[in-house]
Amino acid sequence: MIRVFLFLFVFLFSTNIFGLDVDETIKNTINNNSKIRIALEKLNESKELIEKATGAKLPTVTSTISGTYSKSDKKTTTAETTPETFTDLYKITITQNLYDAGSNDLEIERSKILYNDEIINFQIIIQDLILDAITGYLTVINYEKSLEATTKNYELVLKGLEEIRTRHSLGSATLYELQSGESSFAIVKANLFAAEQNLKISKKSFKRIVGLDPYDLEDVVNINLDQDISSIMDIAKNNNLSLKLLSNNVKNNEILLLKEKLTKKPTLDFTGTAEYSDAGRIDSGTEEAKGSLSLTLTVPLYQQGIDDSNIRKYQSQILQSEIEYEDFLQDLMINLSNTLKDFNISKANMISNQTVIKTSETALISLKEEYDIGTKTINDILEEEEKLLSSNVEFLNSKKDYLINYFKIKSLEGTLLNIFQNYLPTIN
Repeated sequence: MIRVFLFLFVFLFSTNIFGLDVDETIKNTINNNSKIRIALEKLNESKELIEKATGAKLPTVTSTISGTYSKSDKKTTTAETTPETFTDLYKITITQNLYDAGSNDLEIERSKILYNDEIINFQIIIQDLILDAITGYLTVINYEKSLEATTKNYELVLKGLEEIRTRHSLGSATLYELQSGESSFAIVKANLFAAEQNLKISKKSFKRIVGLDPYDLEDVVNINLDQDISSIMDIAKNNNLSLKLLSNNVKNNEILLLKEKLTKKPTLDFTGTAEYSDAGRIDSGTEEAKGSLSLTLTVPLYQQGIDDSNIRKYQSQILQSEIEYEDFLQDLMINLSNTLKDFNISKANMISNQTVIKTSETALISLKEEYDIGTKTINDILEEEEKLLSSNVEFLNSKKDYLINYFKIKSLEGTLLNIFQNYLPTIN
């Protein structure tokens, strides 16, 4: 069993109460990202699938209005005439399917599955953007902390180098010490430049995803993972979004198979028409009104084997989709196990790095005391400072990995959206 882990990580860069936290990051991402807006429009578009399938069960009503002009020459032995007529015709037709063996009902059910697919795709887009936003958020925080540590280290190394130069000019420091100091300074100078560039790029990437500048970043992130691996896998089987899509694909193919089988069944349609015509616009003519009712029974006898071919095709597609579902399920279980492993490794690395940091801080205190009495050189202090910097950077990286792995687990479970459900768009 995995024990309950509850860690509070406080990233405080400013006492400004207007600092940007992870909740505001996610909220702005969902409300303003262009991918979300496009996905919402696609969702609205897919609603019409249900409307179309439902409308297919309703009667079809059509009307036509036509006017016909005709002229002819007639000759007889006694007379010659040139009659002209202009006939108005008004017609309305109502067609209603009375029996289709359930094909329309199946299409309605299928349209609901396709609409549900669009909802799931929409949720996947949001889920991926949330992961990107969280990763970007933590990356900026990491680089800001790293820049702080690197700047401090740069200042210390510069101070040490100036001291060595002074001592070297007075003859109390060797050329080797001077060269070592200059080498250390060159390294930290390069590290400082890299830290500044990393922070600059991470801020641009963050704004591209979220639409906000990462100003005064601060947050308290609560990590609560109290299930064992089997419980996590059970949750994923029921909630993973990609798995739901594959399950819907199986159902969709099953409905297509049933619909294809129904093409062998007879159908019954009702048609009613009403007509009115007036041929007396130019000369006196005749008016006529008539109507008709008809029932049409259509019985498929031979369809060139196309229906049987389609049946075999859909049977094969069902088998393929079932295999794909099982294959993805196995991959999902492996992915979950690996991510949980990485989560626990990053947690262990955090604890290890904290221990190394404390040890290095204690060593620095001792080194400075020995330096004051002349038993240690400035290079000894600089070397330990570099170890402390490296340990701090490693701690930040392990902390970032820890948090990202946690949210990845929630994503694989299919429960990530629950954490930020207050910010999700309303789907009508």
